[in-house]
Amino acid sequence: MPRTATSLVRKFAVGLSVAVGGYAIILGLLLTPSVQRFAIYAHRINTLFLGDDLNVSEAFGFAKHQVTPFNLQTPDGETLYAWHVLPLDIYTRHEKALREESRPYGPVDDFTKTSAFARLTGNDPSPARVVVTCTEKPNTHVLTIDYRGFGYSTGSPTEAGLITDGTTLVEWVMKVAGIPPDRIVIIGQSLGTAVSSAVALHFADPGSELIPSETRELWPSSGQRIPTAFLGIVLVAPFSSLPSLMLTYRIGGVLPILLPLRPFPYIAGILTSRMPDKWLSADRLSAYYGAFSGSLQVLSSTEGRSIGSLQIIHSVRDMDIPYHQTEMICRRIFREGSEPGVYEGTEAEGRLRCIDGSRGPGAQDVKEKGRPKVRFEIVEYGGEYLENFLSRLFALLTGHQGTIESLRILLLLRQ
Repeated sequence: MPRTATSLVRKFAVGLSVAVGGYAIILGLLLTPSVQRFAIYAHRINTLFLGDDLNVSEAFGFAKHQVTPFNLQTPDGETLYAWHVLPLDIYTRHEKALREESRPYGPVDDFTKTSAFARLTGNDPSPARVVVTCTEKPNTHVLTIDYRGFGYSTGSPTEAGLITDGTTLVEWVMKVAGIPPDRIVIIGQSLGTAVSSAVALHFADPGSELIPSETRELWPSSGQRIPTAFLGIVLVAPFSSLPSLMLTYRIGGVLPILLPLRPFPYIAGILTSRMPDKWLSADRLSAYYGAFSGSLQVLSSTEGRSIGSLQIIHSVRDMDIPYHQTEMICRRIFREGSEPGVYEGTEAEGRLRCIDGSRGPGAQDVKEKGRPKVRFEIVEYGGEYLENFLSRLFALLTGHQGTIESLRILLLLRQ
């Protein structure tokens, strides 16, 4: 063999050895829970060090005092940084008073003593709703938090901790702000879909063992509580479970993490089994769907409207969380395995074929008496299109196509 060719082969072998060795080191590090959590949550990677100040909401396009930062205390002693965003129609009606209100820099000492809280709790001609995004919708308030370890919140993220954070926010909205659950929409995006799924199940089935015991023990009386249904749950780009996502996940849609281990399922199985946080969203959503079986009264609001619906949206162009994850969730909810094909639906409907994103954008609605309405939608594009698409979901959730007459609260849970 010519010397040049031998040199090239030797360099290739050295490069391959370095790559394999480096990959093995990375996999070894990922077996450490603390490293896993840092890689999964990336909570230390943010723009605060670049000068972004969340206490100055005007820098993010909001009007003066449209946003009220405040702190929430969790039952396990963490402090969560939260935002309340007034809808534009209410802000406009009370703009003078809001702009002239004296506020400290940073979170207010007592949010319940602010004029924004008065607008939230119904001291306004129109009763309020709470949602987690879409502040352009009439009379729709937005409440969102930084999970523990993110932004200005204390602590470090864990699965049980983030579920506790989401539950704390919902408990505060219902008990302190006094907003009934049939006026609350919970919206989750990316990691927030896993938190939203767990929080929804926690209230639908307070004793479910799919909720970490650390969270259930913080609300010991919840096991005796009756199931609670919210106006709706909206999930944008969910994943069925963290282990299933990691097997196909590519950083930035390009660099695979565990995909090279596909020929070695035993090794991949060891790695995924040792994940401290598994986020079994498909199992939790399946349990959520089953928790209301035959509960017609729970699934009806005080105004006689259907509540508790589940809406799932995914883009076929999602490079981080592929739309196949939504297909897997559909199959799990309707009690089937992970193989494509025809899946068991309800006894009343017979067999159900889950949505198939490989056929392009489309939607699927599943309605059965005594069960939450479920809608799956595969869309072409993400980003702003999905944000605008949420407005159409409001019409589906509320049953109204026109102006929303009473207040709704959107609870935004996202990464």
